[in-house]
Amino acid sequence: MRPRQLEPNELERDILALIADENPLIKPHLMSLRVQSREYTGVGSYTNFLHEQTEAGPWDQALCLNAVVSLSNVINGLGAVLFCHEWKPKFLEIHTYGDELWDGVYEGYSFSTE
Repeated sequence: MRPRQLEPNELERDILALIADENPLIKPHLMSLRVQSREYTGVGSYTNFLHEQTEAGPWDQALCLNAVVSLSNVINGLGAVLFCHEWKPKFLEIHTYGDELWDGVYEGYSFSTE
């Protein structure tokens, strides 16, 4: 990932696409998403998206990824939740399951629905 990357990375885009498959009301908003910031916590990450100045209010939808992100360096895999306001993405939380650590490296990922 490049420093200050303004667009969602490959993992984020794929997670967003899977969530949108089950929640089509967010699809129109995905093409124009811009990343405001990313924070890596050691057990996951937060990707905050830029918002229109006129948008007010907290998130009102929490949309879960109904799959597990499989990575060779994270035995139990990753999950994700997209928080939206009026179906517009506000931030994406990616998290490990259990007490595993994740350094943000996502090369070679795949999705499983088991």
